Amino acid sequence: MTSDFISIGELARRTGLSTHTLRYYEAEGVLRPVARAANGHRRYAQEDVLWLAFVL
Repeated sequence: MTSDFISIGELARRTGLSTHTLRYYEAEGVLRPVARAANGHRRYAQEDVLWLAFVL
């Protein structure tokens, strides 16, 4: 993973939300569907982090 993206675990740590909650927000449309690495792991960009900070 490049440094331009962070994992769901890192996003959870930064926001204090659980990974389950982040996946739920994506499923409900609060977060847009995010890019996936070749192995299927979610890759959050800085704009995703900023959007989540705005929503919270």
